[in-house]
Amino acid sequence: MHEEPEFLKQAAILFGTALAVAWAFRYLRAPSIIGFLITGLVIGPSTLNLIDEHQVHTFAEVGLVLLLFTIGLELSPAPLLKAGPRLLGATGLQIAATAIVPVVLVALFTDFSLSTGIILGIAVSLSSTAIVLKTLSDRHEVGTAVGNISTGVLLLQDVFVIIVMLLLPFVANSAEGGVGSALLQAGGGLLVLGIIAAAARLVLPSVLAQITRHGGLELTSLFAVVMAAGGAWVTSTFGWPPALGACIAGLLLAGADLRHQLTAEITPFRDVFNALFFISLGMLVDLDFVIAHWWQLGIAIGAALLYKAVAVAGAVRAGGWPGRVAIQAGLTLCTVSEFGYVLAAGANGLNLLPDSALTGLIPFAVGTMLAGAILVPISGTVAAWMTGGRATDESGSDAHSELGLQSHVIIVGFGTNGLNLTRVLKATGIAHCVVEMNPRLIREARGVDAVVVNGDATRSAILHSADIAKARALVVAINDDAATRKIVAQARSMRPDLFIIARTWHASEFEPLKQRGASVVVPADFEVSIKIFAQVLDEFRVPDNMVQAQIAAIRAGGYGVLRGESSSKPEALEELVGALRLTATQTYYLDDKAYAAGKTIIDLNLRAKTGVSIIAVVRKGDPLANPSADTQLEAGDVLVLVGSHAQLDEALQLLREG
Repeated sequence: MHEEPEFLKQAAILFGTALAVAWAFRYLRAPSIIGFLITGLVIGPSTLNLIDEHQVHTFAEVGLVLLLFTIGLELSPAPLLKAGPRLLGATGLQIAATAIVPVVLVALFTDFSLSTGIILGIAVSLSSTAIVLKTLSDRHEVGTAVGNISTGVLLLQDVFVIIVMLLLPFVANSAEGGVGSALLQAGGGLLVLGIIAAAARLVLPSVLAQITRHGGLELTSLFAVVMAAGGAWVTSTFGWPPALGACIAGLLLAGADLRHQLTAEITPFRDVFNALFFISLGMLVDLDFVIAHWWQLGIAIGAALLYKAVAVAGAVRAGGWPGRVAIQAGLTLCTVSEFGYVLAAGANGLNLLPDSALTGLIPFAVGTMLAGAILVPISGTVAAWMTGGRATDESGSDAHSELGLQSHVIIVGFGTNGLNLTRVLKATGIAHCVVEMNPRLIREARGVDAVVVNGDATRSAILHSADIAKARALVVAINDDAATRKIVAQARSMRPDLFIIARTWHASEFEPLKQRGASVVVPADFEVSIKIFAQVLDEFRVPDNMVQAQIAAIRAGGYGVLRGESSSKPEALEELVGALRLTATQTYYLDDKAYAAGKTIIDLNLRAKTGVSIIAVVRKGDPLANPSADTQLEAGDVLVLVGSHAQLDEALQLLREG
């Protein structure tokens, strides 16, 4: 009974400290990850000992599982498809060039085995996905050339280390019980894991569709957590690190149709996972070891950052990217990854890595992370200074957003209005994408070859997925007033310069949407009113240009007349009242049954009887202006009449009936 309160107490201390540290570092405009790592050092067993050592490992395991699940979910293969083989070559060159140095150093200056040196070399060659992705996301640089290269390299590194970790049990078993039994056990485990992954890849889309259709967003979030925990449990049963399974589960979901929505659901918790893991990692640091070997650690950290930055930059430059981009990528990827800790911890659990090596690797990795959290945000400025250029993305065509769109229109909702707008934009060659949640409407949107983001646009992550940072306009055309208000407000906060059109069914939503930042609000009931009065005015033969001018005035005035604003009503209606009093024009087609057919203008005596003048006659497409009094009218003629509204009514009756 005493364990639960103690655990809850330590959880409260950990998250309470994380909250205070995050607030302080946000206030100082410093990377919060630095604060989390330092906090872990302070409250951990080596210093204040506020968290029990056993609980430290529990927190670290849980934080790592959740963190790597979000990392797997956020990693898209798009950068790989865009960059192709040269990115694969650059990543392979970087890993080999970075890993070989620790292997040589371990062989020359320590008593560790070759396998230990190889594991340490691979661990050092990996870059921190959590730090890089968070920094790029916060700075809206995911879609730049450096963002694409960094994300692609990270993805390939993660795939590589996943393969290495899958092989660790084979290496350990072969050392203990022979190659044959180890190969059989490892092969069986890999086969089972492959079958599970393949089955999940086939079943996940339909399962997700059913959960979304019948359970909504709440069950979608719960399903994501189940996937993370389930993936961790499956891999742990085969002797692999639980975090590895969580990452694989995230990668499987990253290819699902609901990837954007799942990412949006997890994103609010990402900072919590970051805090939990990095504080726990800081608590794992043996401060006594750091004090005893501070100068060796300092030299190792500095040398690793410098050499790794050079190795990454050289590999990227060899891949054909510009020098500035290569230098910035090198500074961005010079940290040691959380996957490096996972690999080392997994190897330690299989007796492939001595405790002393793991003890030294943890503060070394934390030191590179602390430095990396500072270097990544300023990498662009440093790269520009070193190359004499500007700290902007000058890579031209290499800069891609997630969807590859520029200056495009984001259409939220694919109902009738969304479909019609999509057709018009497609016909005019204007780039656009559709944000939709309804599976049926998604299929319809893809049926007209629209670029679709599957998700809830009230989530900022979904708007980011639609490349709102590079959009020209946003059109919200959904039948949900609350969601429309939230989308407009969120989009305006993200892009103060964005042109936003919001459609609403209710007049009462006009002011709330304008206050939240909508550039134009189109109330459906007001537009119906405009259509009705336009038809009525047409019946009274008010000239078309007058009707269109009145419609434009009403729209420009924010529908003030229709909303009953007394300040705008007299002025807005004055022109309309004047138009009704003016002389109007009317065209009239003479059929063979009309009284006027076969009569001359003087025979009709239309002006004397009604006050209406015939100012032109159009016969077989040829106009005759100012016809003479003896002009004989024929069936098929089109008469152009001028007079007041009442006079025209009388004249039309005379022309028809005599």
